[in-house]
Amino acid sequence: MDPALTDRITDAVLLAGLPVAFGAQGPGVRIRPARPADDADRCAGMAALDWLPSPRLTGAAVMEEPGHAAGPARQVVETAMLNALAEFLPVFGLFVTQEGTGGELRVVGPPAPGGGLHVPPGALAARRTARTPAELGVPLGLVGTVRRSAALAGLPVAVDLGATGITVERSVPLGGADDLAGAADLGWNPSRRLADLADSELPEAAAAVTARSAVDGAMRHALGMALRACGAELRWLHKQQRLRVFGESTPTIRR
Repeated sequence: MDPALTDRITDAVLLAGLPVAFGAQGPGVRIRPARPADDADRCAGMAALDWLPSPRLTGAAVMEEPGHAAGPARQVVETAMLNALAEFLPVFGLFVTQEGTGGELRVVGPPAPGGGLHVPPGALAARRTARTPAELGVPLGLVGTVRRSAALAGLPVAVDLGATGITVERSVPLGGADDLAGAADLGWNPSRRLADLADSELPEAAAAVTARSAVDGAMRHALGMALRACGAELRWLHKQQRLRVFGESTPTIRR
């Protein structure tokens, strides 16, 4: 693969707040050379992306008996995360393609000179104090459910509302008979580099705002699929564009 293309993909993934997997061990995005589907497939120089969930989920999927939850959960997590990558990588100047159903998610290179989002030196702002889920009154059991599901999927959970990863905060009342007891709303924070650039007055801020919005939309849809597959009871509130978690679902992956 072109090293410049690999570097651009790595930077985009890290800006979005996701881990990069090196080798065959997860979790995170694995970047590898594309594999030709047949003799006519001219994929030389292209990169292919995989999502590797936690080794725990991968191991459970391999060792489980037929009819258990780990195998289907791993497939759902991988599909959800590849869909998210396909959604947001173009805003970072990367051309993404997928050849047919079940085909590789590919990034075509080399990247255009000067294309994509670049974070200039000095874009990081001073660390801001943000409240934790416990300080917001989110039940500890609910936070634990989110952490267990996210760990299986290979996704980071933000320690507070300003950190990178899945955010957990008290549910916003929607009116009527909306029962918020024991529920919380989930979101996604990208890296501090992207968030601070978007909130800055630098010339690159507008592009960072667009990228942050694309990452947010893609990741919240992915979370709804991935965390549900890994044991969280979730509901997507379409009208309010909110992802709400209510607790642990069954069957649960416990290996």
